[in-house]
Amino acid sequence: MEISTEYGIYDKRFEKVFNKFNENLESSIDIGASFAVYSNGKPLVDLAGGYKNKEKTELWKPTTTVCIHSTGKGIVAMCLAILIEREQLDLDEKVSKYWPEFSANGKENILVRSLLSHQAGLYAWKEKMTEEDFLNWDYCTELLASQESLHKPNTEICYHAKSIGFLVGELIKRVSGNSVGNFLKEELVDPLQLLCTIGTPIEQHKNIAELISSANLNDAFNDRDKIDNYTMGAFLNPGNRTRTANTEKFRSAEIPALNCHSNSSSLAQLYDIFINGDTHPKGFIKKDTVSRLIQKEVSGIDKVMKSPMQWSPVGFMIGGGKSFGRSGKAFGHTGWGGSLAFADPENKIGIAYSMNLLAGSMLGDSRAIDLIAATYESI
Repeated sequence: MEISTEYGIYDKRFEKVFNKFNENLESSIDIGASFAVYSNGKPLVDLAGGYKNKEKTELWKPTTTVCIHSTGKGIVAMCLAILIEREQLDLDEKVSKYWPEFSANGKENILVRSLLSHQAGLYAWKEKMTEEDFLNWDYCTELLASQESLHKPNTEICYHAKSIGFLVGELIKRVSGNSVGNFLKEELVDPLQLLCTIGTPIEQHKNIAELISSANLNDAFNDRDKIDNYTMGAFLNPGNRTRTANTEKFRSAEIPALNCHSNSSSLAQLYDIFINGDTHPKGFIKKDTVSRLIQKEVSGIDKVMKSPMQWSPVGFMIGGGKSFGRSGKAFGHTGWGGSLAFADPENKIGIAYSMNLLAGSMLGDSRAIDLIAATYESI
């Protein structure tokens, strides 16, 4: 039985999820947020509420979107999956076949799958970068194409936190002739009638929630004893500033690793459709393609993340522990500040959480983990 509330809808079985979502907003653990669970096109949970801004004067609505940072990398991986299924992109081909300039400085033999699974050694720019540089696509991609790898490819796992968006985006552009933002719009968002953008048109900015920094947002980077060259390069060249992410310039640009704007309803639906493509009326990818692309490509200690990671051939996080529920086959991506989205092929569900109060977490946020735990108790 479907229950309607001020925050949206949920199946009666998922009352614990609704109660937790409501508790988060009432306690101000969340200022504004959304959480959704979809299965074969059916919403089991689709909630959105709270406020879009710090002053709590603008309500968070079902159409509200928010910057989801690295959670958007999972959506970019779906774009890659489309090109792979169409045989326009081959994981076992050299990147330089599609992007000749990439072969500079000894990179001519790096395979597409090595690049996408964070093994190419291009997790940082050698040049000093600024936030303003990220508005210049050609500058960012040309620097990466011309520099040498920071380690021998396939010898280290190093999360390409910011650079991967430009690398993958340029690959998509070379193969399809379309920017990653336009490809996403034309191939997924418009046909599926969802809210998800990389490079958000100005007329849609009024729907975007303001990002708000929590007191502990930068805790991960405050312990200088734990900051090494990997951290400095991948995360702090340049650093993240919440005030920058709230600007018109940032929202309008295409910065695929950082500035996808969406909401939980759209993200959960994307993952649901992705894994149920053979049976879903809006399916855009075949199940056997998905099966190939969610296998473990590499696992081990990621020197940037400072933790064990498992990456798929197109850059999905595999497993994910409590952040991705109870299935070791679950895959998706987490984002700076607490957002996440993933699919659980065993339970045939897509799940997503997004919010505007950024907490100091990159691999799982307690708000999302508690909602996900309640979801699995209800299944």
